[in-house]
Amino acid sequence: MAADEGTNGVQRDDGSQVQVGDRLKFDVDLATVKFIGHIPSSKGVWLGVEWDNPSRGKHDGTHEGQKYFQTSHPTAGSFIRPKKAEFGVRCLAALQDRYGRVETDDAGVVAEELYVLSSKKKQTFVEMVGAKSVNEKQSKLEELEDVSLRNMAIYGSGPNPDLSRFAPNIQELDLCQNLLPSWQSVATIAQQLPNLRTLNISQNKLQFPDNPSDLIGCFPSLRCLYLNRMNYTWQEVLRCCSMFPVLEDLHVCFNNIKELWGPNLLPKRLKLLNLESNPLEGWNQILKMGTLQNLEKLIITENNIETIIFPECEPTDKTPLFPKLQSLCLNRNQISEWSSVTEMNKLQNLKELKMQFNPILVTVSMETAWEEVIARIGGLQIFNRTQVMESHRRGAEIDYLKKNGPEWIKAGGNEDPAKNNPSLEFLKKHPRYMELVKIYGAAEESEMVQPSRTLKDNLICVKIRSLAIPGKGVLEKKLPVTMTVQKLKSLVKRLFRVDNREITLSYRSQKMQGPKIDFDNEMRQISFYSVETGDTIEATWDT
Repeated sequence: MAADEGTNGVQRDDGSQVQVGDRLKFDVDLATVKFIGHIPSSKGVWLGVEWDNPSRGKHDGTHEGQKYFQTSHPTAGSFIRPKKAEFGVRCLAALQDRYGRVETDDAGVVAEELYVLSSKKKQTFVEMVGAKSVNEKQSKLEELEDVSLRNMAIYGSGPNPDLSRFAPNIQELDLCQNLLPSWQSVATIAQQLPNLRTLNISQNKLQFPDNPSDLIGCFPSLRCLYLNRMNYTWQEVLRCCSMFPVLEDLHVCFNNIKELWGPNLLPKRLKLLNLESNPLEGWNQILKMGTLQNLEKLIITENNIETIIFPECEPTDKTPLFPKLQSLCLNRNQISEWSSVTEMNKLQNLKELKMQFNPILVTVSMETAWEEVIARIGGLQIFNRTQVMESHRRGAEIDYLKKNGPEWIKAGGNEDPAKNNPSLEFLKKHPRYMELVKIYGAAEESEMVQPSRTLKDNLICVKIRSLAIPGKGVLEKKLPVTMTVQKLKSLVKRLFRVDNREITLSYRSQKMQGPKIDFDNEMRQISFYSVETGDTIEATWDT
């Protein structure tokens, strides 16, 4: 909405007064009002504004030698006429505009805008089915729980507390990219929504009150807060947190956070902290959050983390830091050494790890990376969104024993417990090795030999039998250890003349007594499951 100029200053279309500190939109640019008034030798009211984009302005608030307002950048200021600016709408008006009932057959959907583009940029128009029924359901504002008012030019709640009357059940509210000028304006909206649990206030430029904790009563039930792309420092984040007494999830992505401190100033119930894409100065900053007693999930994607280390903690001990941390996301960092993965085994409750697009995973195959990570972190249940089955862990840990066996022996390791005394240097590098020896026993020297790369030396002789055809004899086959489970299934189908029925494969080890091991991932090589010469592969399918 544009503003009217009158004797009382600048007004919005809804009659509310535009004040210094309010936000506005001019074409596609956003700005903050810094001055409202007259300029000598010019008629009418002018607005002095500070643009969010400093290159949009021309000066620092000075005109013909007189200072009218102050800017944070020497070229961020301009004078504009009020009639050319958009000052926004009340929150309820935006809600009614987006979710209100539309009395047309197409429910307000513009058919000309519903199309897909082919590879040759040809438009194919599509039909949206059910738009009217969706609109009828959403138009019941009193039943709405999840509301998105992103980029709706909202300036505040207006003079009347209408939200509590028309939409009292809102639990999740997205106010991203609006014209809200201050935290006070956000609080005025929130206090009308007693059930509000999640609030996204990202990409707004909000003035802080003198004492943020004075607004604590406006957010009594808020559990999840998004403060992304606010250009906040950590100090400003902590100021925000004083308003949210029961906050559990905090997202502060794409900000200007370089240093962390004061974990005691964060909400005591905090379970999730998302620090994605901030210029943090290394892992030592993350360690400062280690005393958060209830933190369960930590996201530090794309923060240039190079090394992970828990100082003053023995190789086989668990760190007292991050006592409840279960999920850690390290995607798109600069981790290049396996020692950082080994250090994560010191976390007491780590169950899920994401670390895609790190240098350490680029230099090895996906299978090798999978095995290394699982073997080095004992309690891991999910790695890069894939569940770690017991068969996965068993295979990875046995291969880890074999691969590092020569180094273990060289460092003083021995199958005889009385003579087994590996060096401290080895234990620092492989703190789980002795634990794995106790579980599986030491690898035999023949198993420690590095495998040959020739096809002949990579063949194993196995027995294959069908549990679905008891009378069928056991077949013996030589298989390359690089064969995938998918190709093995195709081979078994041909051998037993199975058509398009789904088959299940498993195997039993001739060396180790115990339950059969399922081949539960078709893309894995059979070597992943530690199949050896003499083992028996069993196939079942529906008859």
